[in-house]
Amino acid sequence: MELLYLAFVVGFCGAAGGFVNVFIGDNGLHLPKVNNGVFLPGFLGNVIIGALAALGSWGAAKAIVIYGAGSAMPTFSTGDIANALMIGFGGAKWFKTETDKTVLQETAAIAARKAADPDAAITIAKATPAKALAAALQMPR
Repeated sequence: MELLYLAFVVGFCGAAGGFVNVFIGDNGLHLPKVNNGVFLPGFLGNVIIGALAALGSWGAAKAIVIYGAGSAMPTFSTGDIANALMIGFGGAKWFKTETDKTVLQETAAIAARKAADPDAAITIAKATPAKALAAALQMPR
């Protein structure tokens, strides 16, 4: 039971790291949604990925026998908590980057199907991924 408690603490810290990542960039605090055919996982996606990344990292770092001969409880320190927070943050950052890449690919596909618009090109080049997609959608045919 103590192992499950430790795993919960690590997962919670990873989720907290993923939640902090929500406030970096332009994605904001929103629930999962589909925007112009692109799935945006929202803050829940960041929290889940942060928790899973932290659990995976902790499990790999604390590889011990948990059942059978020689089983022992893992040690737990403040370093484990700090690692879970940072890995959760980093995992969520990677996830957000992959989502932004998908949004930008969709933006490029939409803009390529429309007539050239120098003003829209400048807006898209300087905008965040979500705003770039909106600018591409508003381009004239």
